[in-house]
Amino acid sequence: MADLKRWSRNEISRMRSEMDRLFDDLCLDFDLPAMVCRMSGDLELSEEGDTLVARLELGNIKPDDVQVSVHERRLIITAEYVEVSGKIRSSRTLRKEVRLPCLIRTNGVKAVYKDGVLTVKLPRCISQTGQRIEIKRK
Repeated sequence: MADLKRWSRNEISRMRSEMDRLFDDLCLDFDLPAMVCRMSGDLELSEEGDTLVARLELGNIKPDDVQVSVHERRLIITAEYVEVSGKIRSSRTLRKEVRLPCLIRTNGVKAVYKDGVLTVKLPRCISQTGQRIEIKRK
């Protein structure tokens, strides 16, 4: 029987990150919403009129430890916090990223944290269908 090698946490984390990236790339190739789940809890994405609403349960993570950003068609939620277990303190970084189905008006994005749940409201850009342009003669 072959010798088994015990993997370290770093090797497992690296492999998981690499697999997440591969699945994201696959989704991007087919223009599908890519969801990278690197936080406990599922991100729920729904529509309310012309607004996308993202909800994420964060549990006991403090709102000051959470950052929300929108880049092109991606919503990115990250949290950096210190976890204390007995005498051991460890720094944790968590990330949740989702590819949005449309462009967002970034100046209208609002995020609210209440009872351990982060709610992000993302107003859609008004899509233009195209129009005929008149050519003026000079």
